[in-house]
Amino acid sequence: MKSAARALCLTLISTLAFTILAPATAANLDDGYPKDTAAPGRTCPMAEEGFKTVSDYSGKTLVCTLVGGVKKWWIEGDPLPAPAASQGPAPATGTAATSVPEIQYTPKYQISAKTLATMKVIENITYATQSPSQHLDLYMPKGVVKPPLVVWTHGGGFVFGDEDGMRFDEEAKLLEVFIKNGVAVASVNYRLAQEALFPAAGVDTKRAIRFLRANASKYGYDPKKFAAGGGSAGAYLALMAAITGDQPSPFDDATDPNRKVSAAVSVVMDLFGNVDFFEMADNNVKYPCDQSKNPYPMAPGNIHPWFGDITDPTVQAAMKSGGLYPYLKSSKALPAFFIYHGLDDCSVSPQDSKNLDKAAKALKAKSTLALIPGAIHGGAGVWTAVMKAVPAIKKSMTSAR
Repeated sequence: MKSAARALCLTLISTLAFTILAPATAANLDDGYPKDTAAPGRTCPMAEEGFKTVSDYSGKTLVCTLVGGVKKWWIEGDPLPAPAASQGPAPATGTAATSVPEIQYTPKYQISAKTLATMKVIENITYATQSPSQHLDLYMPKGVVKPPLVVWTHGGGFVFGDEDGMRFDEEAKLLEVFIKNGVAVASVNYRLAQEALFPAAGVDTKRAIRFLRANASKYGYDPKKFAAGGGSAGAYLALMAAITGDQPSPFDDATDPNRKVSAAVSVVMDLFGNVDFFEMADNNVKYPCDQSKNPYPMAPGNIHPWFGDITDPTVQAAMKSGGLYPYLKSSKALPAFFIYHGLDDCSVSPQDSKNLDKAAKALKAKSTLALIPGAIHGGAGVWTAVMKAVPAIKKSMTSAR
């Protein structure tokens, strides 16, 4: 098990202003260090800033350091990379390093050792080799033969979070409910906008699903009983995977060795997510929210963290290609939708979920919409509603053909 820091530091997006940074220039960055160990330039999301460790590989002292807004291992005493002058917005499909304001967040709940003992946990499974970010953790309920599998993508506005979020707070509680109900969970890490812009996170999500299905016999879950789920940005990724699973999209990678393996899922859990980025922006204007209830206020501006400058026609075309409604209409095998949204959500309007529910039902898809009074973006009430629905979600997964 990875050692969990006493305080989990997450970078929350409270503004959409980003700065392009120069690449790190430390000598021998990440050079030759064994996989899944601390190495210069690798992220250290579960360690406190300033935490030190001595590398068994190099003998050097590595310090968890904030580098360009992201916590990374850095050799003690080595100079940090200096920010380059602003180069303007990055292209929609390029790579980028971004800096965002940091908020210190201490988890209130963490999975206990007793609970972990009810699971078989396999960490840092590599599902692709384009980036060290492309790995996942697998949680299997002990004593269950070929359980159904939920592929979970974390939220964070495409700029923060990782697969370890599954062990803390509401996601951890949901994981426990899944395990108690005999459902396995794969928590997927994907490339954030700091590393790669649209459509990288989506490509990673579909690659992870294909990898998991191709390796079902190795790990022991049922390849015919898959669901996707996530919250916020993770919900978009889950919806994208579920809706485009049986058809070509910008999120398919021609170099994927599992490209011919199905990426379809039979169930999708959408927690306060969106389907179309233009619709999301329009609904936030059409259906104004009481901003005094918004824990994640966003400064006005034209930069979208995953796409870039939204006034750029190329970026607008990319955003349009990320809209899921055309794929919803052309899908030959729509999943069952379980949609949850807080009515006091000021980040993604509940109207987004209402529109998706209406569109899915118009296409004869099964859709369950739960609107939670008083719940904000990521509010506990939303998670509680999902936890109560796990038996029904499992039934939909296991009854699918």
